[in-house]
Amino acid sequence: MKADSFKIHGEALFQAVLNTVSDAITVIDKDLKVIFQNQAVRQMYGSNIGEKCYAAYRGRREPCENCIILDVISDGKPKRALRDIQLPDGKILWMEVFSGPFRDEDGTIIGAVEVVRNVTEQIRLSEECVTLRREMERQAQFNNIITQSKRMKAIFRLIERVASTMSSVLITGESGTGKELIARAIVFNSDRKDKPFVTVNCGAIPENLLESELFGHMRGSFTGAIKDHRGLIETADGGTLFLDEVGEIPLPVQVKLLRFLQEGETRRVGDTKVRKFEVRIISATNRNLEEAIRDGVFREDLFFRLNVIPIFLPPLRERKEDIPPLANHLLQRLCDAHSRNVTGISSQTLKLFMNYPWPGNVREMENVIEYALHLTDEGNPVRPEQLPPRLLAKADATWSPRDFISIEEYTKQSIIVLQRDHSEEQIADTLGISRKNLWEKRKRWNIPRPDKAD
Repeated sequence: MKADSFKIHGEALFQAVLNTVSDAITVIDKDLKVIFQNQAVRQMYGSNIGEKCYAAYRGRREPCENCIILDVISDGKPKRALRDIQLPDGKILWMEVFSGPFRDEDGTIIGAVEVVRNVTEQIRLSEECVTLRREMERQAQFNNIITQSKRMKAIFRLIERVASTMSSVLITGESGTGKELIARAIVFNSDRKDKPFVTVNCGAIPENLLESELFGHMRGSFTGAIKDHRGLIETADGGTLFLDEVGEIPLPVQVKLLRFLQEGETRRVGDTKVRKFEVRIISATNRNLEEAIRDGVFREDLFFRLNVIPIFLPPLRERKEDIPPLANHLLQRLCDAHSRNVTGISSQTLKLFMNYPWPGNVREMENVIEYALHLTDEGNPVRPEQLPPRLLAKADATWSPRDFISIEEYTKQSIIVLQRDHSEEQIADTLGISRKNLWEKRKRWNIPRPDKAD
């Protein structure tokens, strides 16, 4: 476009640009009157030319107390602020406001230009991220791990002592005992909780791909390697790598993992460059690694490197005191997830739970309760007839009067134990009863209420 043509069409071009952008642009004079609005502003408020900006946009009778336009007009320096505004339809939006001086040809300030950007969605997403982060941290805290077991509480004390160290941790236990939950508790009780936490199921990745997943590869190093690839160790640099099912790692990959644990060094597949990373390793397995060593499928030196801090999670059948509170907790969580109103678990069902061996541990219990939830009518408790047939058959086959503890006796002993360091509200919540019901049980069983909780 020629210079003279631009001069002729310049104002029209300027107007077209201002009306095309999605940001709301207003020009305000020194008396705070609106002298220009682009299309984005007019779509929200209509035309307000000649009106005071505080009346047009905020519905006020006097200037805002924190008006950045007055500051810009006063000192000529650009300003930025975050404001909530109410549209004519009552909707509240969050706006990021930029304001700069509007000058005449002599450079004298005659007003201000205000650019407003709608950031409501970004703030909502940011708040959701914060909420999600808080929920992740809450889930990783000990108070989300439902237990009355002395063995589990001893594990919590161990975690508190070792969480902030660099020492490798090996978590062992049967499938479904909550090994990853414990790994997350270690991370979120350490000073690495804001650093990367990378998890990998070593048993779910084919042997020929596991090395590449852990250590990375270079383009062209094997068929299908079309670009350079960062390994999970590199991704976790500065944070924690959780190796689930570590007993499934093949021997060739064990050698490279051992070198990393010893030297902090790795090499991508097909690369000659040595890279150093600082990563804490937490691993877990349901295999007996000492037997795997004897069978020649797991390296003893790697075992010693991984097993610096051993944590064994006892199966659910060995901590039966956890079954009633855990079952009630899972039921409540599943009711919330499925928008159901199932009032609890009947005493007959709890008796079956207490006598069932739970080979799948907590994961199996969650599946059983979810199954029963969908067969239970609204406003009713879970009864034995709503349980999977396999559980009923197994519980009947393994029932023994010597092993049985009644729900009444369990509740009585729980109150006595819990009152040492729990409030009345906490005891009632743990047992899934009301405070009135707790008072009635104390009276019926002649359990004195302690003068003061420790």
